[in-house]
Amino acid sequence: MRRPLGIGRLRTFSLRGKAGSGSRLAVALACSAAATLSPTVGRAGHEAPFYPSFYPQEIRIETLDRATAAGGWPKARVHAYVGDDLFADGAAPPEASSVASLRSYLVLSFDSNSGRYAVGSGDSKARCDAAGRVLRLIPQKRSGYVFHPYPITPYHADYLDQFDLAERARLRYTASNQRADRERRLKVRTIGALAETLVPTSWKADSRVWDVTLEEIDVGKLIDPVRAQPWRKEGWFQAHLLYADQFVGGGGLWAEHAYRRLVAGEYGGDAERIDLERSLVTMLAAGCERVVVGYTLRREYFNSEYSVGVEDVAYDSQDGLLSAIFPRSVKLKDFPWNGWLRIGLPMKSDTAWNPIAGFTDPFSRMLWLTVGDPALLRDPYGGAWMSNRARVAATGAGVSPVSVPASALMPEAETELLRPVGAGKVAQQRLRYSVVTSGFHDGTATGIADILYPYVFAFRWGSAQGTSTDGRDPVVTRATALARDWLAGIEVIGVETQTRDFGDDLKFTYRVPVVDIYLNHRASDPWLAAAAAPPWSTLPWEVIVLMEEAVGRGVAAFSREDAQRRGIPWLDLVRDHEVGTRLTALVEEFRQQGYRPEALKSFVTVDEARERWAALAAFHARYGHFLVTNGPYRLDSWSDDGAVLQVFRDPTYPLGVGTFDSYAIPLKAYVSRIDDQGDRIEIRADVERVVTAQRSYEIERVALAASSEDTENDERPECRYVIVGPAGNTVRAGQAMAGKAGEFDIELTELGPPGKYTIATALFIGGNRVDPEVKLIEHRVARVAARRATGGPPRGKAPTSQ
Repeated sequence: MRRPLGIGRLRTFSLRGKAGSGSRLAVALACSAAATLSPTVGRAGHEAPFYPSFYPQEIRIETLDRATAAGGWPKARVHAYVGDDLFADGAAPPEASSVASLRSYLVLSFDSNSGRYAVGSGDSKARCDAAGRVLRLIPQKRSGYVFHPYPITPYHADYLDQFDLAERARLRYTASNQRADRERRLKVRTIGALAETLVPTSWKADSRVWDVTLEEIDVGKLIDPVRAQPWRKEGWFQAHLLYADQFVGGGGLWAEHAYRRLVAGEYGGDAERIDLERSLVTMLAAGCERVVVGYTLRREYFNSEYSVGVEDVAYDSQDGLLSAIFPRSVKLKDFPWNGWLRIGLPMKSDTAWNPIAGFTDPFSRMLWLTVGDPALLRDPYGGAWMSNRARVAATGAGVSPVSVPASALMPEAETELLRPVGAGKVAQQRLRYSVVTSGFHDGTATGIADILYPYVFAFRWGSAQGTSTDGRDPVVTRATALARDWLAGIEVIGVETQTRDFGDDLKFTYRVPVVDIYLNHRASDPWLAAAAAPPWSTLPWEVIVLMEEAVGRGVAAFSREDAQRRGIPWLDLVRDHEVGTRLTALVEEFRQQGYRPEALKSFVTVDEARERWAALAAFHARYGHFLVTNGPYRLDSWSDDGAVLQVFRDPTYPLGVGTFDSYAIPLKAYVSRIDDQGDRIEIRADVERVVTAQRSYEIERVALAASSEDTENDERPECRYVIVGPAGNTVRAGQAMAGKAGEFDIELTELGPPGKYTIATALFIGGNRVDPEVKLIEHRVARVAARRATGGPPRGKAPTSQ
């Protein structure tokens, strides 16, 4: 279940019913709201029912080595440490709580230059046999990694869809280790500390000749940090990246075909999509050019001490604490609606601070994730996306193709104008966005021009040749390629006004432009399609234009690569004093001209442009940088080792304290009973719930009770299933409906031809799809003749589960 978090939904100020949370809200707001908010938010004698932005009033991000951070832990030198296993060398203190996220794959790669397993060898059977010998040799129970010889892991949202294939791979490699020792030893090259500890000395190769390489590949390094990749958390997508450079056989062509169909939405329903994903991964792994051995987890710590610690720590299943959800959920225990949060990281920032092709190291990424405010956020415990500043609705009832209105706009790369698409254009999907606007840090307000200009930028800086000979940056070309490929038209429907009315003349009003986006491709999940080309920028249009002009005039380059090629600085909006001086001169030039690019002249007047440039100049004069956003935090100060961010509690900011509370403790649901009734599978469930006591809590497992009218949707589990037929194809996939007594029924009628059907099912609660308990059920469909003889459907085989 994906929960939109935009305007119109007020969440309770509690952590899933924590005891005492209501009184803490009253105390915190009474003490601090009047001092930190404008008079429109709170009045004397009244508690503010809505508190814009998030919990900490200040976030300090600093570079700390692990020893210093660990040594200062009891006194909360930092409240959270973003980096792998701060206490790896010793026991973690009792006040240190941890979160786990997917860090890396452990893989075997047949990359030798000569011998039987040389690159280009077509003997896939020999490679697979050799891989089996090595995998049976490697310890399957060892701290530091999880043996899992399949690229889709429990930390991928599509794990359920391929669970039976993962189980089959695991069983294939669980033979005795002694068998491997009796067979011919391979020369195994090891890369990295983990691989070094897993291979016996007698199997290790020297640095000159080897048969196969065992290495750890970081999941984050598979993903382009700049390029838009909506599927980046999906297991099938990461498997394609993992195997992409390993193909030597013809299976690679079929795998690439399946991949192209998946990213373009060239499939019918969920069953066909899942079938494509399963076929893709099967074909990728078939030749054993690369074989997954297992995966490792990143363990990050936050200080949960009773008084000086933090709570409500949400994280991402693959990025851990280095995610946008973390600073939007965390709160300090002694200052639940204010306070000073300290985040530590092991390394300094070594990349430029610009939002186009910078902010790529962990330190600066943490800064940008906190200061920026995208239209959509990555679903922290799933594989798709969720609402942040834009609500998304699929229109046209899923019909494809759809007509694009002749008046819809498209950026024209040659002229840099927004022009009507004209008559006769069609698209594969239409999405309607309701974009909740707010003020920028420099006092200006988000408008239509800010929403549209990122599309102009994408087409202006996109080059079909992908070269920099015409002054375009190849990194930016790659980063904007998806938007150019998917976008078929933009139509601004209008601007709505939405109001939060708390009574007693206390209201919050927001301007909400409604925009239809037409897409050349589609996805069965509209949130994935939405992430391909969302109409939003957390930057004002003039900051984007300022960066463009700086690059065009040779002041700096967007990316490190282009800066090195051209021999100019990498564009930094904050820390480069010389570049800042030249940007200041450009801002004054544009203020005098009332400059706005050609594409915006229909949306921005000369006077409005002068006001924008003047506001940007005033912001720079006050704060010393040009990093203006409409996000929840503003960059206040910085040094070589740190940065300080101040909360932006502006009344126009639509999200507030408590918005992301439900993500703080990801709960699980379990299958407690399975009954095969012949024409249906009946499932009973257990669910986790939080039991609190002051500032601590426990999670207990209880039977799912019958639903009632006051039960919130977030507290009800969903039962998902995938049915694989006798031929190995996906015949059905979906979500089982819950009955009044709390049971779930999976319909089994009209499955297909006689034979054994495998049903994989799991329960999810609150959108958490991480590390689920999956059950496999075997169900046998008898022959049609037998069905007629008995006068009805045969009872299914007693279920088996794993």
